[in-house]
Amino acid sequence: MNINNPTDTSTCESDTWECALDAAGLGVWDWDLRTGQCKYSEPWCRMLGYERRDFADDAELWLMLIHPDDRERAIHSGDLHISGKTDRIETELRLRHKDGHWVWVLDRGAVVERDQTGRPLRVVGVQTDITRQKQAERNLRRVNERFRLALAAAGMGIWHFDIDRQQSNWDARTREVFGLAPGPEDVGSTAWHGHLHPDDQERTEREHLQALTNSTEVTLRYRIIRQDGEIRHVETLAKFVPEEDSSGFLVGTIRDVTDEVSAADALLAEKERYKVTLESISDAVISTDVDGRITFCNPAAAKMLARTQTELNGAPFAEVFGAELAEAESQATVDIDGDCTVTGLKSGIFKCRRSPILSSSGELSGSVCTFQDVTEEAKRQRELAYAARHDALSGLLNRVAFDEELENAIVSADQTPFAILYIDLDHFKALNDYAGHAAGDEALRMIATGVSQNLPAGAVFARLGGDEFAILLPASNEVAAKRTADTVIEAVRSVDLRFTDVRQPLGCSIGIAIINDASVTSADALARADDACYAAKSAGRSRHSTFAENNNFLTSGLTAARRVAELTEAMDESRIKLFGQEIRSIEAPHEWSGRIEILARLQNRDGKIIPPGDFIPAAERFGMASTLDRWIINSALGKYGSIMEAADLTLGFNLSAQTLCDPQLWPFVESAIKKTGTPAARIAFEITETAAVTCFETANQFVRKARRRGCTVCLDDFGSGLSSFDYLRRFPITCIKIDGSFVENLTESRFDRAIVSSITGIAKELGLRIVAEKIEDEATVEQLRQIGVTFGQGFHLHRPEPLAKLVERRLPTSLKQSA
Repeated sequence: MNINNPTDTSTCESDTWECALDAAGLGVWDWDLRTGQCKYSEPWCRMLGYERRDFADDAELWLMLIHPDDRERAIHSGDLHISGKTDRIETELRLRHKDGHWVWVLDRGAVVERDQTGRPLRVVGVQTDITRQKQAERNLRRVNERFRLALAAAGMGIWHFDIDRQQSNWDARTREVFGLAPGPEDVGSTAWHGHLHPDDQERTEREHLQALTNSTEVTLRYRIIRQDGEIRHVETLAKFVPEEDSSGFLVGTIRDVTDEVSAADALLAEKERYKVTLESISDAVISTDVDGRITFCNPAAAKMLARTQTELNGAPFAEVFGAELAEAESQATVDIDGDCTVTGLKSGIFKCRRSPILSSSGELSGSVCTFQDVTEEAKRQRELAYAARHDALSGLLNRVAFDEELENAIVSADQTPFAILYIDLDHFKALNDYAGHAAGDEALRMIATGVSQNLPAGAVFARLGGDEFAILLPASNEVAAKRTADTVIEAVRSVDLRFTDVRQPLGCSIGIAIINDASVTSADALARADDACYAAKSAGRSRHSTFAENNNFLTSGLTAARRVAELTEAMDESRIKLFGQEIRSIEAPHEWSGRIEILARLQNRDGKIIPPGDFIPAAERFGMASTLDRWIINSALGKYGSIMEAADLTLGFNLSAQTLCDPQLWPFVESAIKKTGTPAARIAFEITETAAVTCFETANQFVRKARRRGCTVCLDDFGSGLSSFDYLRRFPITCIKIDGSFVENLTESRFDRAIVSSITGIAKELGLRIVAEKIEDEATVEQLRQIGVTFGQGFHLHRPEPLAKLVERRLPTSLKQSA
């Protein structure tokens, strides 16, 4: 049966088997040990609540779905069978359903194909849904446990007392309760009286007589002293049974309830402890009944409300806290627990947590509310919000806040032009190197203070990072901006550095850009000022320069700014052209693999193609790399996302350091996946070690979220950095791309072969896919095949070509129109 090819000539037979397997709750899996791919049948996917298109043919798929407690056992079962130590794979394990619950399956499989040497090549198996069976087993265990407990609880003694004969008859269990050795059932009339605890004797005998006089059942508890002297609590049920020819009998049961009494005493003590605890804690606790009346409040609650506990007990919750909070409290008892913030209770801010009180039958009987004073926490949050927009060292606005102010100013730049001053300190590195970073930090603080005191009203002053600052002058022209620039230069020069023993004063170079176009981007606007700053430094430092299109100077910064501006326009005009290069299997290097790395090319208005080396660095310098990466992802997924599954197409995207450092990157990707209908498993991301180390925590979070969603994450240029192997341990990646510098001379260099062999061995041990880059000839392919590398990329295998052309050539006829 072909579990993945709906157009197979055996469709009818396949459908019949699939229906049978589906009805039987059987999901088929087919694992190709040569390629590492594992195919899953449609019934297998439906068993877990998915469609077949939701999953890639990935051998690691089940590892992501399997319960952590079952993973090692399942892997061990497969390893034993593949190594020939068992006849087949047979394991019970749990898989995560799409809605989050666990599905129990019986996993059975066996090797169905071997090579001439007997090495396993293919394993096929089925997984049977045994969730109901497991539930039945659990229910059976519960029934058996209840039956066992019932028998233990029924271990009570039976006795009767013959009134005429004044003779008692005790069964073996009764004798055991009193600590008597096995013996005759008839005992003397004084036997029972003799074991009564002196403090309980009078009451117990009196209550027993009630059964004789009232002919009613009497239940009583009392203490006895056993034969060995141990004091025990017992419970007796007694009833008078009359007889015509005698005075009748007193019959009953007896059981040892010492443990119950101890538990009740412990419960009473526990309640007392809870009461003391609730009265001692600082959090306010209030409980209400089903009608919303307060049934309990601790001293903290009374203090919070400035009322006594007596006043609060019985008061309607709505009257005490107001209708709005009462309504929320009422809803919380019906739905789920939730938080709300309450202000105005005496003083401060309180966080309210509501939980329902349910009876043993599950019916609502009230609720409990706890109020935690979060006044200090709220204060800290305000402080954190301030810190998020301000530089910790200087107290000025940070880059994020300045960008927001800049974007706001650009909106009305057509009507109200403004100026940007980009400030770069001169000789600051020398100060750090000579006097130390502590002195440098102090100098930065003094500069921030000195410049701030000399700025016009309304100016926005920010530290962008390091020794770079920026000033936004609202409603300003070039003359006013230059005047402010002169003031800033003088303020920086006036900073007293005598505390550092540095004689050379600090200076600064300032770039000025007048923004009067609302269509300009914030990055382009800042780039203009940065470009002018480069010009000022080139002209001799400690001066300012103004950006203009017809400036006589050209610097690397200006050229880059122009390139970035062109890049921005190209994205708006869709002149960024997507190219693709295939990543092919080393075993079948000239066959279609379905895996494509996307490459970007910039097309001039005259049609000339500009290579990435001419515009990517400029994009990275001026903060456009993330925008470009997002444009590429949106464009590719928007055009091909809906057909990727049907076309067996996987697209790989390179992520720059700026993109990887963006904490909003994953929400953007998630949104693009949902909007375009792209299968997440058909998306691959390539990151470099340099990009990862730039902001490790943010990058790590992105990689983990992408992996949980099913995306492939590849570590690019592997081996080029000193910490490459360390990142295998720190990042949950799925594949590595061996840097081309180790591949291009592979056939001639023993060193390169050793490096590639070592990388391959470690990657295989970790279950990672391996891709070799920069393959230029067939000899290299053969060498990589011998080493064990599974995939390759390079001009010998496939030269980059327009992505549209590449996809069009590979699409089935039925899909070409939609593409």
